[in-house]
Amino acid sequence: MAGTAPEAPASSAWLRGHAASVRGRLTATVLLGELSGILLIAQTGLLARVADAAIFRHAALSTLLPWFAAALAAILARAAITAATRRAAFSCASAVKTELRRRCVRRLSDLGPIALAGMRAGEVAHVTVDAVEALDGYFSRYLPQRAIASLLPFTILAVVFPLDWISGLVLVLTAVFLPVSMIVIGDQAHERNQRLWGRLAQMSGRFLDILQGLSTVRMFGAARREAAEIERTSNEYRALTLSVLRVAFLSSFMLELISAVSIAIVAVISGFRLLHGTVAFERAWFILLAAPEYFLTLRALGTFYHSRMEAMSAAEQVSAFLGADAPLPGDDGTPAPTPPRASVRSITSAPDLHFQDVGFSYGTSPLLSGVSLRIAAGEHVALAGPSGCGKSTLLSMLLGFSRPQAGAILVDGRPLSELDLREWHRLVAWLPQRPTMFHGTVRENLLLGLGGGVDREGGVGRPGAGHSESELRAAMAAARLEELPLDAPVGEFGQGLSTGQAQRLALARLFLRSPHVVLLDEPTAHLDAHNAALVSKGILELARGRTTILVTHRPETAAGMDRLVTLPGGHPA
Repeated sequence: MAGTAPEAPASSAWLRGHAASVRGRLTATVLLGELSGILLIAQTGLLARVADAAIFRHAALSTLLPWFAAALAAILARAAITAATRRAAFSCASAVKTELRRRCVRRLSDLGPIALAGMRAGEVAHVTVDAVEALDGYFSRYLPQRAIASLLPFTILAVVFPLDWISGLVLVLTAVFLPVSMIVIGDQAHERNQRLWGRLAQMSGRFLDILQGLSTVRMFGAARREAAEIERTSNEYRALTLSVLRVAFLSSFMLELISAVSIAIVAVISGFRLLHGTVAFERAWFILLAAPEYFLTLRALGTFYHSRMEAMSAAEQVSAFLGADAPLPGDDGTPAPTPPRASVRSITSAPDLHFQDVGFSYGTSPLLSGVSLRIAAGEHVALAGPSGCGKSTLLSMLLGFSRPQAGAILVDGRPLSELDLREWHRLVAWLPQRPTMFHGTVRENLLLGLGGGVDREGGVGRPGAGHSESELRAAMAAARLEELPLDAPVGEFGQGLSTGQAQRLALARLFLRSPHVVLLDEPTAHLDAHNAALVSKGILELARGRTTILVTHRPETAAGMDRLVTLPGGHPA
């Protein structure tokens, strides 16, 4: 997922495209920053006026109080505006990150479990969490500061030049070295940042894979070898991180050095001119106070320039994850078609499903060939056959996670490939062999990912639409899970629940969805006879009035179905 240097322009254009979506917030941030700079100029002018009046004009304290009050008001107003600027900048980054994480989740949902099975979980987590978070500095600091650095220095120069053109010329000439330093050193920082992010993605994937397969690693006596490999890659990552930091510190040192020398030149020139009486103290003092703020704006841009480098490296990974038209399993490598747009809102009851001469193969190994199967609306069908004959693949194609290489799948006479899959998924309930459970409570796992079914107007319901306590308990009762309290804790991967309880909890989710189509992939494969019987009873109750496809090897689970279909080469289970 790591990018390369030639892709930097594409990453920059991708970042600018997302910046356009928060243009209003960015504009507000820049205007607030510019207003803060104007108040800073006013504050500096007031302080110079007070110093000149008190030191050289021996003004009474009573005459200075209004100037002190005005300076204090400017300081307080600037503090408030600075806080507002930070909040506005935070809202820019927050809006972009929220949208990107929403798109990442949607991308994962669109890919489906088959495509995700071929991806490393650590790298996916790294992209969706760390890489997206790394974009924060670009939108909250670099972009606003770049615009402010394009406005505020010219505002300061517009005030300085009428007062003293010599000092203004010194500020202009010395400031040229700052962007040159940023560009020269920034290129090296970007290249090293890219390597750093690529290595971090690889480390994340490998480390998470080892953690998830720790028992297998120990079983085969490979723990020491894997520990040594992790130590080696960690040392490489440490060395690469230090190289990036060296470039960053060098850049900061150069910015500070150039700024310090420039301010010193202004101070020396102003001091000599004061000695010769060619400039008034108030003007010289104002310029000397304004010079550090003039360079501070440019130095801050140089500091935040590293945020841009980091964001460009992260953007290459995020954009590749979101924008790549990765072919679904079984494709011939051609790009995925554009998302279907036909709505499923007209489907208000159990639909008719028709597999027309469906063919599918993995590489050169055919799996399904010329499969034709019609399932009437509301019919319950059990699919049987030996392992590897394509039963689960048929469900995967019906869910849109894979596409048939031959033939078509029709839903109420319309090709599934033309339907809006996100809407279609809200009408379909799927129960796999091992349902996913997360850390939380039974209630939270019960409500997780609900599609809401169909609303009263016949449209697709909102995800997680409000469910009353009685509805939750009714779903639990229908799934034969009355013994489990709604507030009972559930650990990661269903820890604290038996295999049967986890499967029945997943079945209760399906009751809450109120789906039109129910797909069940070996729901009793890993259950004992007692739990299998409970799940089978719940399935029969769930299937009433719904088009149902059940993949199973157990005759007792398929007993309640309307008919049993054996795929070619198989035999009734």
